[in-house]
Amino acid sequence: GHHVHPALVALAIPTKAISRVMATTDAGAAAGLPPGSRARLGDQAIMAGDRTAQLEDGTMAGSLLTMDGALRMLVGLGLPLEEAARMCASTPAEALGLADTGAIAAGNRADLVVMDRALRVRQTYVGGVPALEH
Repeated sequence: GHHVHPALVALAIPTKAISRVMATTDAGAAAGLPPGSRARLGDQAIMAGDRTAQLEDGTMAGSLLTMDGALRMLVGLGLPLEEAARMCASTPAEALGLADTGAIAAGNRADLVVMDRALRVRQTYVGGVPALEH
């Protein structure tokens, strides 16, 4: 919602088709931190703002958008959850040629995120093993 206005996202999706649009983020170390928190971008200090990270001189140093935030934004635009999830997982995996990633299927890696009804991350699995509980 910062680099690309949500109205433009809403226009692009039906123009290209769900299978040809993928959600992505340039979030870095400050993503998920409260405003005012500090992190590093290489050898530079960055600070989390409300929607972006900034260098000490105020230059933007990336967004704070996480993939769960991207999913919530897409659903908030009116996309069905299944289509938003495809844009966040399956389409990027297919574009990268990752045949065992991006879908829940026998033989796949079992990298999964469990979310609550508000689409907030509650549990993360990497290779079927619990990795992080929220």
